[in-house]
Amino acid sequence: MSDIEDKPSLDEKSQPFAALDGRNTSISAGTQNVIASLADADEALSFLENHPRAAEIALEGAAILEDPKQRRRLVRKIDLTIAPLLAITYFLQYLDKTTLSYAAVMGLRTDTHLKGQQYSDLSMLFYIGFIVTEFPTQYLAQRTSRLSLYLGINIMLWGVVLAAHAACTSFAGLAICRTLLGVFEACVAPILVLIIAMWYKKEEQGRRVSWFYVCNSITQIVGGAVAYGASFAHGSFASWRIFYIAIGALTVVCGALVALLLPDSPVRARRFTDGEKVAALLRVKANQSGTQNEHLKKSQVLSALKDTRVWLICLATMLTSIPNGGISNFSSILLTTFGYTSQQALIMSMPAGAIGVVFVLFSGWLSDKLNDRSIVMFICILPTILSAALMIGLDPKGIPLNKSGLLAASFLCGTFGAAFMLLLAWNASNIAGHTKKVTVNALTLVSFALGNILGTQTFQQKEAPGYISGKISIIVTLGLLCFVIVGLRLMNDRLNRQNEAKLSEMPQVEREAMREKMAFADRTDRENVFFKYTH
Repeated sequence: MSDIEDKPSLDEKSQPFAALDGRNTSISAGTQNVIASLADADEALSFLENHPRAAEIALEGAAILEDPKQRRRLVRKIDLTIAPLLAITYFLQYLDKTTLSYAAVMGLRTDTHLKGQQYSDLSMLFYIGFIVTEFPTQYLAQRTSRLSLYLGINIMLWGVVLAAHAACTSFAGLAICRTLLGVFEACVAPILVLIIAMWYKKEEQGRRVSWFYVCNSITQIVGGAVAYGASFAHGSFASWRIFYIAIGALTVVCGALVALLLPDSPVRARRFTDGEKVAALLRVKANQSGTQNEHLKKSQVLSALKDTRVWLICLATMLTSIPNGGISNFSSILLTTFGYTSQQALIMSMPAGAIGVVFVLFSGWLSDKLNDRSIVMFICILPTILSAALMIGLDPKGIPLNKSGLLAASFLCGTFGAAFMLLLAWNASNIAGHTKKVTVNALTLVSFALGNILGTQTFQQKEAPGYISGKISIIVTLGLLCFVIVGLRLMNDRLNRQNEAKLSEMPQVEREAMREKMAFADRTDRENVFFKYTH
């Protein structure tokens, strides 16, 4: 864009979105420029300021927001456009990750001649690929600004890799496939969090994150049922190979749908009118976090690295992921140690999934209703701590003392997953500046992968069938997580008090003028005194 094109209009009264333009200086309001050019700002500002029918679409957007029926209709349209595709994506990702657990009790370990710790190593290799790729894939997605296309291509590629598992006959082949699976799945959760932050108000984000995260639990139900049915297949082609091919083919088809149907952002939503786009943007203006910016900003990367809260989020993520790494890969195997057959273990994983569905949806709803993520996290964590304690008490040395009690404990072991869901919602609500959001989401998912790697190693083959170290690690890590959550809550509340004190010192006219200009300025949360943190 040329310098002439980048200058704001002299006649601001004819520009309905001039108040949002951080390049404009208002002497009467005492404000200063907060951005140098539109390239520095959120893409929403460029769309609003450069639209050839700016005055017309401003009226259309305002009419939608002023009419309660039209406003509800817009939110429903956003939900129906976004939520199903995010849910499908997350469903497939978690199903793809847990296929190894199902395949293990369907004969994979025997057919591929796995020995000793090799099964645990396969679980670990997925996360190694994940870690190595996380930052490059997130910054590449930012640079392309085509989130739906980038996500869809990665989904199709991991579908191909998943189907390729069926051709493996040794540890080496499985190791390659598992690593590549991690490479292509690394982009998923951060992109989904960015999309939620673009489209929804902070008080709506917990519930919307729960709508896709609940698919982790649904996966347990569907995956267990499919694996149970496939386990009855007999013939020259092993049932676990059929399972991999079927899930891989489904993943490729769904990846194509995501690439075609999921909007990249409110500005680029093809199925929305320009008036609806304006309404969608202005509806979330109060978030003070914008939509996206394709330019990688070094200052925002440094802001993320210097922010103590970010590292506490990473620590909290790791502490939730260590139990996840063990439970997701060893849940079916643990059920066999309680005295159930391999086929029974597959079907017995389904009730745990149903309980997870209830916890995730309830937690998302409650955290939005209370506008409080941290308190709700404790509701999710405590049942899993109880579950691990029961597994130790009722199966101390791999000899089940109470089969029914152990089964009940296994049903409760996954409730802590909703706490990680709320951490993702925390990222959506509490980080601003697109590069900072991308960086924080990448750091969070690297922590997630590291935790899962550690988690797979807490269940040692030499301790089978008791796996005492794995069970103890669940209690210890989730206990520590409770203290980290309290620390994050206190820090967020302190930052809110600091921002409120600064705002109280600003003249009202200047305060309101600056609030508008900062909304789509692509500034970080720590640079924006109008940003409000969710505790």
